[in-house]
Amino acid sequence: MIDKRAPRFWFSIYAFTAVIMCIAVGVFAWLASESRKEAGEGRTANARPPAHQRIPAERLQLLAQFEAPPYSPSPSEQAAASPRFRKALDSYSTRDYTKAISELQALAASQPDFVPARFYLGICLLLTNDRAAGMQQLRAVIAAPASPYREPAHFYLAKALLGAGDLNAASEQLEAAIAMHGELEKQAQVLLAQVR
Repeated sequence: MIDKRAPRFWFSIYAFTAVIMCIAVGVFAWLASESRKEAGEGRTANARPPAHQRIPAERLQLLAQFEAPPYSPSPSEQAAASPRFRKALDSYSTRDYTKAISELQALAASQPDFVPARFYLGICLLLTNDRAAGMQQLRAVIAAPASPYREPAHFYLAKALLGAGDLNAASEQLEAAIAMHGELEKQAQVLLAQVR
């Protein structure tokens, strides 16, 4: 005699399994939609990040601060340096930025293509709170023919732009510095991560 309870038993097992599977799929779908909301739907590794979140002005000012980069010329640059430039960098090295500015301005006026003078002039202007003039000098360094000063010019221009509250322009300068794969690459990456 055939037991009629056997098909019912198997039907109930299959039905129970189907209900559990439906619940699991529902939970998975819900988790997937929540993770898209948190991480940014459709983001890929090469996608532009979302618009900058609001960063308090005090934090931006902290991120904009920097110590004067040391003067470390190549041997050929040191040999070619004029007495006026050496004098300006002596003042720069002792943190007498105001004195260095007057020498570097005269040098930049007489030799507009002398990139080191423009770079250190830009740094001195930023450190004496003349942001607009400092950014102008650093932009001139970036626009000049390729030199070892281009990467740091991008980096310190980004610092100045952060102080001015321009996160988008600062991010562009940091990305440019990172793309050069120089000595400031890691610092630029860390700073970029802090402003995104």
